[in-house]
Amino acid sequence: MRVFSLYLFSFICLSGITNISGGKIGTDVLNWVVGLTTKCDVIRNDTTDVSNITVHFYDFQSKQYKSSLINKAAKDINKIDKNKKLYVFIGGFRTHIEHKTADLARETFKTINDSYLIIIDHQEYTNDASFTLFAYKKAVPYVPSIGKEVAKMLVQLNKKGIDAKRIHAIGHSLGSQILGYVGQNFIEMTGKKIARITALDPAGPCFSDRPREEQIRSGVADYVEVYHSDFGFLGTTSVLGDVDFFLNREKSEQPQCKEKSWLKKINYISPKICSHSICVKAWMSTVAHKDRFEAIRCDSYELFKAGNCSRNAKTKASFWNPGGARGKYYITTKDFVTF
Repeated sequence: MRVFSLYLFSFICLSGITNISGGKIGTDVLNWVVGLTTKCDVIRNDTTDVSNITVHFYDFQSKQYKSSLINKAAKDINKIDKNKKLYVFIGGFRTHIEHKTADLARETFKTINDSYLIIIDHQEYTNDASFTLFAYKKAVPYVPSIGKEVAKMLVQLNKKGIDAKRIHAIGHSLGSQILGYVGQNFIEMTGKKIARITALDPAGPCFSDRPREEQIRSGVADYVEVYHSDFGFLGTTSVLGDVDFFLNREKSEQPQCKEKSWLKKINYISPKICSHSICVKAWMSTVAHKDRFEAIRCDSYELFKAGNCSRNAKTKASFWNPGGARGKYYITTKDFVTF
């Protein structure tokens, strides 16, 4: 039976929330939370009804927008241009269509010509209003079913003319883990793979200790790239993709997070919240900045930092990643400004 420690702030983190205000949590409460161990043996299946997922479809060039329940979404999307690419974004725990990660996705992808954007809103199943310690644990069992329903929608869109090789799915945290099921179900339903999956700091709690087939992983798309920014806390400890990019040192706060005075005034977990979310901002920024971020293949951060891997293979850890890199790569983001 598997166990892991759940931190109260982990649930805030996994939602992608980074702007937190207010005073410190009481010491007694914090100690109780940090010391709490709970079982994560939740039942997972792909037969749960998740029909209230909302699909938001954007054709920015034609200034068209549609919002539909997932089982009607493909039917409601008319006049598909088979030459356009489709980008699908799935956010993390407690996110929704008005969350700032969804705002960032809209602002980013509206600049890409000849493309569509779909944002999946799964808040009905992953946004527990009580916001209790166990809210995240309650959301995890829905992951396989959400992934299966999204895959069904993509299959329908594929039949309407969108080539699987023109589908690029991006997820953050819990959304990254959902994409593992999206990709696998799409394969089982069509015998084909979608072109690319970008998994931004896949959720660790309830996943890191699970079998590989229950996580985002290589093989569920033609190319699976995984970005790690909060390794071992809110992000997974698993190396999963065709390529795994590590932002700076594993298990270390991101430089943009530990230097912010407003974070230091709150509590020591706040930089972890920031670190878990920063990979979204960093990756999205590369759409407009093709020069970011050079990655070098290396076995460890220590070797990378010492320059011992400088002659190794290099690639772009970004939207513009050409897709040939395999293995473990490191990047530095010390000059990246987010706030």
